[in-house]
Amino acid sequence: MNITDDFDDDDLMAPEALKEMLVSEIELIRDAMTIVNMFVGEPMLAGVKYLQEFEPKKNNTHE
Repeated sequence: MNITDDFDDDDLMAPEALKEMLVSEIELIRDAMTIVNMFVGEPMLAGVKYLQEFEPKKNNTHE
C-alpha cells in the first residue's frame, strides 16, 4: 500500500495564499543562493586553482 493511494490530486488543494507564500520563500532562497555563489563560489574556485599552482609537484619516480 502506497501512501499516495489514499489521496487523489483533486483532494490535495491548498489556499492561494499558501501557494504564493511557498513560491515567495522558494524565490527568496534561490536569490540568496545566487548571491552567496557570487561572493563565495566563484572566488573560492579561483583561489583554490591559484593555490594549486604553488603546490609542489609530486614525483612518482623513486630511485
